[in-house]
Amino acid sequence: MEAITSRFEESIGENTNRFSGEFNKDPKKTFNEDEVKHIIKEVVETTILQDSAYLHSRVSNWNAIIVEHVTKKLAALSKSFKYIVTCTIFEKNGAGIHATTTCYWDSKYDGSTTYRHDTNSMYVIVNVWGLCV
Repeated sequence: MEAITSRFEESIGENTNRFSGEFNKDPKKTFNEDEVKHIIKEVVETTILQDSAYLHSRVSNWNAIIVEHVTKKLAALSKSFKYIVTCTIFEKNGAGIHATTTCYWDSKYDGSTTYRHDTNSMYVIVNVWGLCV
């Protein structure tokens, strides 16, 4: 990822300083991937039990519950972050999925994590981005 970031920063030249992230940020307030992943795992595993069958009619509700509860639990940590939470649920039927994301941020403080949960009939993928403010 550093190589991509470096090439990107070289391509924008002078604008790099404008977005350097040199604010009054507390080094203790960095994105804690393990803490966030633990929250995601807890929410997903209580929302979608291991023996739950994929039911298209329930996916919208599961998605809403997962993103809402993860966001609330992250906000309850009272850290100086804005969070972006996404959830994708799809049936295990042999189809593939490929996804890519990129961010221009302060890699010293900001971060992201992805959690994947499998059942016998579906995949659940939750992404969280934390942006220090």
